[in-house]
Amino acid sequence: MVIFITLTTIIHGALFTYDEYVLNKRRNLSQKEIHSAVIDGILFLATVSLTIFTTYSQMIGNLYILLAVLSTLSIIKNEIFYENLERVERLVHAGLYVLHPLILYAFYVSWKMNFFATNLLYWMLQLCYLVLGFKAITYHIIYWNYIHKKDKK
Repeated sequence: MVIFITLTTIIHGALFTYDEYVLNKRRNLSQKEIHSAVIDGILFLATVSLTIFTTYSQMIGNLYILLAVLSTLSIIKNEIFYENLERVERLVHAGLYVLHPLILYAFYVSWKMNFFATNLLYWMLQLCYLVLGFKAITYHIIYWNYIHKKDKK
């Protein structure tokens, strides 16, 4: 499980970073895409936060599963907004769509097995992943709503 979590989060982080900071800047995002990405991020972080800040119980586990399903459906709905994407960006998105539920599943299983509570290093790495996710949402909001619009003027 340790290798699986490590590899999926590293690959996800690399693909997400490339998509957000390189591919998205090559094209202009629509306002719908900007709002949609923020919603996606909030759903993902809310789901992952449960594994960091709560102890597993059946009720919270059911909430996690509900949020994970909503989070996964939320990222898939983005295909509605994408028009004329380059092949590279479509491949990156496909990779992100595959990794997203895998990461959520790995976090769920680890949380249910109490892995993060017994392995402080991985709890800290999970917390860092959450902080980086929060930073990505913050960047997305500030860059696409304020900085990018100023650059266009």
